[in-house]
Amino acid sequence: MEFKYYEHSEWTAFSTKMQAISRDVQRLQWKQSSLLSKITNLEVAQDLVMRKKWDLETVSKKTTKVLTEVTGDCDECWFGKYDMAEDEIKELRVSKCLEVASIQSEINLLKHDRQVLDKEQDACRDRLIKEHNDATKDQGLATASVN
Repeated sequence: MEFKYYEHSEWTAFSTKMQAISRDVQRLQWKQSSLLSKITNLEVAQDLVMRKKWDLETVSKKTTKVLTEVTGDCDECWFGKYDMAEDEIKELRVSKCLEVASIQSEINLLKHDRQVLDKEQDACRDRLIKEHNDATKDQGLATASVN
């Protein structure tokens, strides 16, 4: 008769913990993917702001006059505003990158914990099989001595 160590509560407790860790890793990976998409979107925005800024590097006096009349700011002011906006977007991208790295650290720790649990579960399995085999062998000896 085959011993079903995988039905033993001590062994299944490890499986439950490892499944929970796997779910946490997956949740963090989804969050990480979302942040990476935001970084890409911010890169597009940064590129557009940079292009707009450079459009104002050399403008005609007429354009400067229109900008000043319509917005109250000259072309140099707008160049500065776009430059600051570009810097802000860059800072946001860096911040998101740091979040991605932090999440990766969490993922690495969880994966390590899962590996430790996996080894402990293997040791538990080996111990349960040995205990079962020893008990079966002892039972066989007891039955043989009775006969």
